[in-house]
Amino acid sequence: MPLHPDLEAFLELAALAEEDGRAPMCELEPAQARASYDQSTLALDGVGPELPVEDIGFRARDGATLRARLYRGGDAGTPLPTLLYFHGGGYVVGGLDSHDALCRALAQRTPCAVLAVDYRLAPEHKFPTAFHDAEDAALWLAAQGVAHGLDPTRVAFAGDSVGGTLATALTLAARDAGRSQPLLQVLLYPCTSIRQDSDSHRRYASGHLLEQRTLQWMFGHYLRSEDDRADWRFAPLAAQDLSGLAPAHLVLAEYDPLVDEGRAYAERLQAAGVRTQWQVHEGMVHDFARLSQVVEEADTLRSSIAQTLAEAFGRARVAAAVPASAIGAWVFHAHPDGDPLEVRLDTSKLTVGPQAGQGPTSHWLLHEQAGTLRLDGSDSHDAEPAQTHLLAAIEAAFVCHPQRTTLSLRLAPSNPAGLARLVDAGAASLPPGPDAIIAREAFWQLPRVWQRGPRESFAQRYTLSQGRRHPLRPAKPAGTVYQRHIPWLSQTLSLDTVDIERDLPAFHRWMNDPVVAHFWEEQGELARHRTYLEAIAADPRVTGLIGRLDGEAFGYFEVYWAKEDRIAPFYEAGDHDRGWHALIGEARFRGKPFLTAWMPSVSHYLFLDDCRTQRIVIEPRADNHKMIKSLGRCGYAHVKEFDFPHKRAMLGMLLRERFFGEALWIPQGDATVSPPSADRAEPPLKDIPCKSTT
Repeated sequence: MPLHPDLEAFLELAALAEEDGRAPMCELEPAQARASYDQSTLALDGVGPELPVEDIGFRARDGATLRARLYRGGDAGTPLPTLLYFHGGGYVVGGLDSHDALCRALAQRTPCAVLAVDYRLAPEHKFPTAFHDAEDAALWLAAQGVAHGLDPTRVAFAGDSVGGTLATALTLAARDAGRSQPLLQVLLYPCTSIRQDSDSHRRYASGHLLEQRTLQWMFGHYLRSEDDRADWRFAPLAAQDLSGLAPAHLVLAEYDPLVDEGRAYAERLQAAGVRTQWQVHEGMVHDFARLSQVVEEADTLRSSIAQTLAEAFGRARVAAAVPASAIGAWVFHAHPDGDPLEVRLDTSKLTVGPQAGQGPTSHWLLHEQAGTLRLDGSDSHDAEPAQTHLLAAIEAAFVCHPQRTTLSLRLAPSNPAGLARLVDAGAASLPPGPDAIIAREAFWQLPRVWQRGPRESFAQRYTLSQGRRHPLRPAKPAGTVYQRHIPWLSQTLSLDTVDIERDLPAFHRWMNDPVVAHFWEEQGELARHRTYLEAIAADPRVTGLIGRLDGEAFGYFEVYWAKEDRIAPFYEAGDHDRGWHALIGEARFRGKPFLTAWMPSVSHYLFLDDCRTQRIVIEPRADNHKMIKSLGRCGYAHVKEFDFPHKRAMLGMLLRERFFGEALWIPQGDATVSPPSADRAEPPLKDIPCKSTT
């Protein structure tokens, strides 16, 4: 549709002012541009509603003091859901005052708290300072929000223009760091591209409020060099993987130079499986959300955003269904002996009870003292806690404090049996004094914490099959063989043996997915896939597993005994070496946050399944650099390259001692051992759903 007539008149006045000698922003010094931008705010956006407002100060990572403004739009007597907001202005102009009316309106209409961040501006503070300040604000909110009456379990990120860039980049950073995602990311005409060279940039290069010359002036002040443009913290479209991010709500404007890149980003999010809503507002220009005194659509947009936020915050409240006293508690699920338990940690008080909420609970104290992690249950139980509660509390303690390798445990003197099994299994020791010491490395080798009814080690007897001498294998398991709560996904991962009637439809669909079919080459009719699964079920050396997250099937795994496998001739296979192949059938579960959940979990399961398994092997294609680098991050060392009849492969190997000694069930950074062929490989931001690579 045509440019809105009110905006057209406004832009004509701006053009006349420039003709009369008013200098455009790109010809001003940054300090002058900031003053001009702030002075225009009242005329463009008026004064927002009266609300309680608090000025906040917090420390940045470099020691600087940052400012923020907290608007309270709801009942101060209850913890408020919070919108973390980042203003626009091209990293050079803008601040708390320029977006005051907008933040007030959103806080009042949602209602919620809005925490607006006064990140530092360029050119005094170059890239990536603004991003670092934004991330430090998010970390402050997570750590200190409760003390300011905020609900850290109900948080959304938002921003306009480069503020939208910061908001969505924070979701990427949170995903990669294993932190929780916000409930929602609200992105108002964000900057997302490396270069500003799309058709819309050419169409609206001048005369439509945000001009190409101004945009490049801003980025010229912010970027240190041209290399910064390719960093996803500046250009989110440069990120190779956008999966695993919070749901997104994008607001775009028809006459905005940024509209094409905003549309491209929305489409990339959708393709990555991120729930995304987006709309191009006809007749509007960039920054129209802040033009309430110019065009009525600004006020309409604010109400619409407030409704979207209210729905997201409301869904989270219903889903949480916890008492107000528990808001802000850290929640973890455990499954010792197959018993579904929920662990809640609120400051130092740790509570273990059934996930369904019906049944006995136990109470503990977890705290760090003089550099020691302590779990105390000696005085907090009316009756001695069940053994499963003890195991759940220990697991949660190590997960909550991943840097700790030991745990000091104190139980009531009347409960020697509570430690007996842990001592017998080698997971606990009893030095002089009242406390037992739990070793993380040994505790994570206890099958019963993650398996239902783990099997005893099978007696060692040898047999021959296809000319190969190997140990006789136990009968294959059935049902759920492994369960583990993944804290950075807030979901429980389980591995179930294949039930052909139940799992065949999904398996058939996955095999015909083009991405999977490219590698597995097993596409075809349903009957073919039934035959395939029946052959796996009849093969004593291999077990088919279905991976699930909170019960939703996402992938298929084949785990095998290496000595009977095709890989055995290429290295000295041990009697109890294991290996695996994988495919991730559901596209929205492909990505680093999920890979760092399922890959270590499959390894963990194989080490738990038989305590004599000392090595796990893998044989991806030698040219699959992404998979090789991902394997390296999960502890698999590059041993050598070799040739199968159908491919050149890399032999990867994970040692039991390394897996448990280095806690490789926790996502790691760059691989400590990586193949020379992967020196120029890209980061493994997408898992590879293929048998030929795994």
